[in-house]
Parts: sequence; C-alpha cells; structure tokens
Amino acid sequence: MKEHYTGHRQRLKQRFSKEPESLYDYEVIELLLGYVIRGRDVKPQAKALIEKAGGISGVAGYSMADVEGLGEEAKFFFSVLKELYSRISYEEIELEAVTIDKPEKAASFLRFRIGYEQKEQFFALFMDVNKKLLGYRTFFKGTVDRLSVYPREIAEEALRKKASFVIVAHNHPSGNLSPSEDDIALTDKLIKALGALDIVMADHIIVSRTGFFSFRKEHVI
Repeated sequence: MKEHYTGHRQRLKQRFSKEPESLYDYEVIELLLGYVIRGRDVKPQAKALIEKAGGISGVAGYSMADVEGLGEEAKFFFSVLKELYSRISYEEIELEAVTIDKPEKAASFLRFRIGYEQKEQFFALFMDVNKKLLGYRTFFKGTVDRLSVYPREIAEEALRKKASFVIVAHNHPSGNLSPSEDDIALTDKLIKALGALDIVMADHIIVSRTGFFSFRKEHVI
C-alpha cells in the first residue's frame, strides 16, 4: 500500500510542470525537501521551515536543526543552493565591471554570500584600475552584535591583489539596514587606511536577505 504522500508529491510535480507559479511557497520547499528526505511526508517540515525562517527568502540561511525532522542533509542541500545562487551572481559581476555608481551589482552577489548569515560577517571585493573584479574575501566573522575589523588586514590584501578599488560590506542579521555610529567610524578608518596606499574605497555596503544600504549611493561617503 502506497503512503498518501506518494501521490501528493507526484501531483505537486505535475502542477509545477504545468504551472509553477500556482504552488505556494511551502509547496516549493516541500518539493525540494523531497529530494533530500525520501520515504516520508515532508509537508509539515516545509510549512514549519517557512514559518520559522520568516518567509521563503530566509530559508537558505535558516538553521535546519530548529525544525523537527530536518537534519544535516537538508542543511547541506540548501547550503549548496545558496552557493549556486552566489556563484551565478558572482559570474554576472565578473563578466561586467562593478562600477562605483551601481552598487546593485555587488549587492546581488553579497546577498547570497553573507546576507542570509545569522551572525555578522565582514567582506571585501577587490577591483583593478578599470573596476574589473579581481576577487573577494571574508575577513571576519563575529557575533550578531559585535564585530572586530582591522583596516590593516584589508589594506594588505588589497596590496596583494594589486587592487585600485575596494568595496567593503557586512551583513545586519537583524534586517535593519541603517548604519550604526560604529559602521560610520569604521568606514572613515578604512577610507584613510586605503587612501594612504592610493587605493580608493569605492563603497561600503550593508546587506541583509531582503535589501542593502550603499554608503556611496546614500552619500554617507
């Protein structure tokens, strides 16, 4: 005797094939979980994951351990998906130079790289004289409310990569994109540290899973 979810999962696949936009968010997650967790109904886990993560946009960065019935395989699966999205965004900005007046290009990549993280991370993008991307690096991982950043390390990495421009970024796990006084003070320190080496800090971007704040675009720098 087949379990009830066997026919249900097949019907979901058929609906997705014909009209993917007709599926609810939890049903999309349910389909994905079906490839990781076989042999049982995963609808309850899909609904719980959507609820606990605050929506489908938060699933990629949510701790699967907080949902009963999900484990390391589900966490690994969604981590791979997030990495895929990040690399797609990176490829796009690699093919076309990141410009100072278009932070959206960098923010698209940063969203999938650090925007979903539940603890603060400090990140930097390095560009050549033509603003072509040379590479990137995560410098610091901190707690949700505190992060130690050393401008010298970023300046040294910029020299190693022979960068002419640097975009720094960090995430706000709370979702509040407004820069703090510490964020502004750190930005000033970075501008001076890089400027002393004739390297321009093109922007400082605060990113979350839903948006971003550009210091350059908002005329903070």
